[in-house]
Amino acid sequence: MPILRKVLASALNQRFAVFFLILLTLLLLPPYFRDITWVKYIWRGLLTATLLWAIFAVSSSHRALILTALILLPTLISTWLGITGDASIEVHYVDNLTNIAYFGLICAYLATFIFTTRRVTSEVLFASMCFYILLAVLWGAIYTNIELFFGDAFTFYGSSAAVAGIERDDLFSYLNYYSFITLSTLGYGEIIPVHPVARSWSAVEAMVGQFFIAIVVARLVALYTMEQSSGRN
Repeated sequence: MPILRKVLASALNQRFAVFFLILLTLLLLPPYFRDITWVKYIWRGLLTATLLWAIFAVSSSHRALILTALILLPTLISTWLGITGDASIEVHYVDNLTNIAYFGLICAYLATFIFTTRRVTSEVLFASMCFYILLAVLWGAIYTNIELFFGDAFTFYGSSAAVAGIERDDLFSYLNYYSFITLSTLGYGEIIPVHPVARSWSAVEAMVGQFFIAIVVARLVALYTMEQSSGRN
């Protein structure tokens, strides 16, 4: 028990570092179990852990806790409603909408934390990395709803999702991948936006990826430089 308390206390003191590790696990672990039928339970379990830890990581005030909790509840419900293979398109659409609302709010709190800090600590760096990852996940949910709403808004390996054999349950994983390569401006080319709305959101995300480097990273470097200069004086 003393060891467990020490581990818990350490996790509480490094909440953004733990959040970063949870996000990495959410991104990297499920693909290894892609061919296993119960992988969807792993994915939703990890997503639930991410959602729950996110509320703890950013809720620095009672008001923030209440607001995030109010949005968290429908997000959790919609996440597990889509567990059945025959879930309707409306369920998937609502699931993505709640994820957009929740992760958008978390991103807002992370941005506030990063831009109001006066010192560059390991927690600030981990918060910045969490912010970057969640921006991509947020856009992945937006892309998925665009594909669900407009139909064939993206081409996958030169074909529509249906022709490429991509089921509705797998859309988010493909478009989440597309979101990351768009945010980082890699652009491998397997997935291409063809609908004007999809193209517009893709262009905005690419700009956000550049703004992150120009604004967030630049601010952290400036704070660190000022801190080092004041330390010498």
